[in-house]
Amino acid sequence: MTAKNSDVKSLRLIVLISGTLLAVLFLLAFVPKIIINSSDKVHTPDPSREWEGQVMLAMFITYLVGYALGWLWRLWGGIIIIIAALVVSVPFILLDENYGSLIFGIPQLVVGVLYILLYRFEKSGNNESLTK
Repeated sequence: MTAKNSDVKSLRLIVLISGTLLAVLFLLAFVPKIIINSSDKVHTPDPSREWEGQVMLAMFITYLVGYALGWLWRLWGGIIIIIAALVVSVPFILLDENYGSLIFGIPQLVVGVLYILLYRFEKSGNNESLTK
């Protein structure tokens, strides 16, 4: 096994593990909230803040779609995960000046960029090494 193959294999493992850990974190954070909101005893949010839940749900679904696609099509998965990072960060920062949304956006951005880097190095073949 060449150093190139070993480097790409290590990067693939890092990317898939980090993507999976983030997906599990999101599942643990959002699925109970979705279940509670769909029950009969729903706490109705302030109508002026209803958009926040919709943005978070859109981010959650977008990330999971990108994560699932990333297993087969690294480039598309990475692009969609980066879109999910923007979906959660931009509205909160622009509309509410809430930089706390970056706690969700930055990890997604890192995972999305890693998927794209993995795509690049898998496509480059044996022409270059990750360590160059």
